[in-house]
Amino acid sequence: MSYIHNEKNYADPAQSGVDSSVERAEELTGESPVNKATDNATVSKLANLLEGLKFPATTEEILSHINRKSPSMGNQINDVFARVQNNLEKGIKYKNTYQVGLASKLVEIEEE
Repeated sequence: MSYIHNEKNYADPAQSGVDSSVERAEELTGESPVNKATDNATVSKLANLLEGLKFPATTEEILSHINRKSPSMGNQINDVFARVQNNLEKGIKYKNTYQVGLASKLVEIEEE
């Protein structure tokens, strides 16, 4: 029996890459994208760690996904894991990486 990988197919441009479809913050919220990362390195790690996670996802699903992906990032996830664990609410389903970034206080909405 062969193992079927459930991660994204990175060779398929519809699933990743420059030509893949993605929702932008403005499309998700209906507001202008006036966001600011509070810590660029940690936001970048968060995005990489959440890649392949099926949304909507609960805090528990997000933490579990981060733990599964941590070996591929050299186990340097403590900062991201702590932000998610300490700031995301239990029982809420987050719709996308943007919502996780806002809830974990790694992304702020700038006042115009």
